[in-house]
Amino acid sequence: MDIMYILQSMENTILEQHITQTDREFQGIILLKNQAKLLEDYLYIGYYPDGIRLLQACPDTSSITMFLAAEDVNQTRLPDCKNHNIIVSALDLFELYNRINIILCNYRYWSSTLREALCDGLTLPQLLNTASEMIHSQIYFLNSGFKLIVGSPKTYFEEPLGAELTSHGSLPFAYAQKIQDTFAAHPKDSCCSFTLDHGELYFICRIQTDSHHTVTALLAVNPQSDHTDFRHLLMDFCDIAAHTLRENLELLINQDAVCAQFFKDLTEQQLTDETQIAKRLSRLAYPVKNFCAFILIRPETEPQHNENLSYLMQQLQSIFPETNMAICGSDIVILFSQEERPNGRLDFDYDRLTALMEQFQAHAGVSNASRQRSRLYTLYSIASATIRIGCKLHRFSENERVFSYEDYSMYYIIDLCASKYTETLHHNDLIYLIHPSIIKICRYDAAHKSNLRDVLYYYLLCGCSLHKTAATMYMHRNTVMNKLNKINEIAEIPLEDGYTRHRMIMSCLIMRYYEDYLGLTIRL
Repeated sequence: MDIMYILQSMENTILEQHITQTDREFQGIILLKNQAKLLEDYLYIGYYPDGIRLLQACPDTSSITMFLAAEDVNQTRLPDCKNHNIIVSALDLFELYNRINIILCNYRYWSSTLREALCDGLTLPQLLNTASEMIHSQIYFLNSGFKLIVGSPKTYFEEPLGAELTSHGSLPFAYAQKIQDTFAAHPKDSCCSFTLDHGELYFICRIQTDSHHTVTALLAVNPQSDHTDFRHLLMDFCDIAAHTLRENLELLINQDAVCAQFFKDLTEQQLTDETQIAKRLSRLAYPVKNFCAFILIRPETEPQHNENLSYLMQQLQSIFPETNMAICGSDIVILFSQEERPNGRLDFDYDRLTALMEQFQAHAGVSNASRQRSRLYTLYSIASATIRIGCKLHRFSENERVFSYEDYSMYYIIDLCASKYTETLHHNDLIYLIHPSIIKICRYDAAHKSNLRDVLYYYLLCGCSLHKTAATMYMHRNTVMNKLNKINEIAEIPLEDGYTRHRMIMSCLIMRYYEDYLGLTIRL
């Protein structure tokens, strides 16, 4: 056992201490008298003078553990104790002996009861219930997204985290962040504690289930329990429960791994055969419906902790229930599916997704949908390009968080065209793709600091409606009319021709792509 477990339980009575080795296994307790030899695997209790005297005869290489009762609280200074564990207490000898004996008995009862329960084949909920009952405190196991895996069936006292887990099955972001910040402040500790605003004390312990998954054990400290070292009890319980926890999580972890591996193989184009894709889809946790689309979630800045993405994915599951999703790098990839052919938008709550993206400072790219399983990689590429282009161009607002492919499809066409153009011609001067009249208007704008190009673009988008253009650009109709007359004066454009109107819109889009996406300036 860890000697710190005893010290924590007796901290108010300790006067002096010298600790070198905390992890010790004791066969029993022996009262100090005039022993000729002291043994390392026993815990000795005696008076301060006797302990110090006998200590002088111990070899320097040995490590003896003594708890000494101070006959005079003013005479407790410790000499050079070398490798020994020496603790001086304000308790008298009999109190000291009784207190340590009770602590050791309680610890052995705790440890042996849980180990026997494990050997008897108790399930994880039964094991957790046994531990909670012995200390009259709630214990919870949370996954990496701070969702409840299993928790104490009985509430021994009221506390806010347990209430949230019981009601909603997961922790709100503020509490999850509190746990993350506590672990971050103690990077070398597997178990640490934090206190909430109203004094509620919690201990948290990490259990590494494998190289990629971590479970958090959360213990709410019963305020009526005195002299109980909850920290070491929780650490001991986590050691005991770890094997059972890994076995119970095996299916969940494998499902996560299967989904992540499917996305990895798909995006690396190792899956192209429709039969193989269908076979892999059948192994995912949730059935895939008729029409599929990809949704990519990307934080503005790469998360410092993988738990941040896990928690975000946990929240996404409330918007996309029974939907296959996985963390891939610093993105969350969602394979969304629905039975009916989409009529414009996909069948999920865009407003809730937007609110969640605002909360987590992230963006979402949404592809179009298809029944063709062999084109899943194409859908993924479209979603990836949509979020990449949308984050720079923001068609509707700088606060836009969810980018749909249909809103950025023309820019994606330009993006593909620009890539091939650069590859073929070995330069990226896209001016040669633009209508000459747009170049003339851009030259005028540059010389006169005007916005004729924007006026022409919105005029064309608004179906050549003067009223709609004025409303869209927050201008007076006469101002718009004067600018259109100036445009016609600079370059006579036959806007009654549909092909010409389309050519003008594409030229304006190319200009914006070149300037705002590539960050370049066309030489006029």
